[in-house]
Amino acid sequence: MSSPSTALRLTGRDVLPLLHRTTSNALADLVPGQARATLFCDFRGRLQHRAIVAVTPDGAVWLLRDDAPGAPLAAVVDRMVFRDDVAIEDRSESLAVRLVADPAREARVITSEAGVPSLVATGDGTALAIGHALAEPALDEAARIALLHPKHGHEIAEAWNPFEIGLAHEVHLAKGCFTGQEALQRLITYASVRRRPAHVRLTQAPDALPAALHANGEAAGQITSFSGGEAFALLAVDAFASGATFTLADGGAVTIVSAPEPARPLGRP
Repeated sequence: MSSPSTALRLTGRDVLPLLHRTTSNALADLVPGQARATLFCDFRGRLQHRAIVAVTPDGAVWLLRDDAPGAPLAAVVDRMVFRDDVAIEDRSESLAVRLVADPAREARVITSEAGVPSLVATGDGTALAIGHALAEPALDEAARIALLHPKHGHEIAEAWNPFEIGLAHEVHLAKGCFTGQEALQRLITYASVRRRPAHVRLTQAPDALPAALHANGEAAGQITSFSGGEAFALLAVDAFASGATFTLADGGAVTIVSAPEPARPLGRP
């Protein structure tokens, strides 16, 4: 049975250069003890994977996530390797990765005596706890939604681009080309981002996910995650700006709890 989380250990002199030129964030300057989130996109700028990149004191680079198995991501990285000095070791079966709350909001990498990262945080209010047997409880789904923390298969999906789900701060548009960079650049240049993330509250559960949202009788977004009345919504930018009232397709009420102003991608004024 495959692990539901990802712990890939990458070694070799070309690991960071490879990830830097193929994924969304600037990674070439990472040093031991630092971590940064990055996105794997297709040529359209649509999301395929999100992972935290952490460098441990031994110089190894770890790709970590709590919400999807390691084998698919390992295969993606392996396909990127041509003549690069990169070795991939999948530790996902032996190391659990769990999303936990991080009130300190401090970027850091804590490493165990065995050289394995035991806690990795990027400063966004969450952290990844890593280990063979984790006692710390995972952040529950409603709390994840309230933080607008995206999840693989829900917000991290080919239906969306990084800007729609609130991950512009994990895209660096001035670092050089990467897969999807041209498409993402056009979205910003021509102000073409059509959705924005919001934490909303529903009075009834959607029949299925994603669930359509309506405003003024027209399609106006999607519910991508739901738990205990809390929902992660992608709202149509124009409908939100007009102050429209959103509902589920069947008329169920939708209350906007928070809709943070979208960040700008890195490398842009």
